[in-house]
Amino acid sequence: MKPLLPLLILTAFMMPLSVCAEDVEARTIEKIGSYDSRSVAIAFMGSEVYKKTRGKLLTTKMAEHKKAKEEGDKQKIKELEAWGKAQQQLLHKQGFGTEAVTDILAHISDQLPGIKKKAKVDLLISKWDTKALASHEGVPTVDITLRLIEAFKPTEKQKKSALEIQEKEPVPSAKLKNHAKSPKGK
Repeated sequence: MKPLLPLLILTAFMMPLSVCAEDVEARTIEKIGSYDSRSVAIAFMGSEVYKKTRGKLLTTKMAEHKKAKEEGDKQKIKELEAWGKAQQQLLHKQGFGTEAVTDILAHISDQLPGIKKKAKVDLLISKWDTKALASHEGVPTVDITLRLIEAFKPTEKQKKSALEIQEKEPVPSAKLKNHAKSPKGK
């Protein structure tokens, strides 16, 4: 069972990658809904959606970690700490960098068709995904960041933070990698 854990975790995060990758080749894209992925990540953190999904998983993993420590299961401790570090790195990349948030958008996949319909867009693409945007050169875009933020029903504080992050440039990936390796406060 232990060798399956990394595969299960990888599978869980790969499945949602198809959330916005619809069968768009079969139709013409007339308008793209772009969004700031950092804002989406920040709105997600601490939301009820987060608490019911990743937050619940985190609580479970923390309990498993505590139990492994009590039992002296060094291998399990090592696996869980690696998982925790990977999760923290991912959230830093999503909240402060330009990492894709398709795994986060998967949690509101039932709302995405309505959001797209109201915004009159055919496709959702992160504003940081220059390759995807370039593949639709000449197609008008409209910013739907606020609509996506609101789909997570954030508190006013979360919403404010999600909007304020847009005023800053994303942190380069190399800096985020260094941040994850350096001790706190250094």
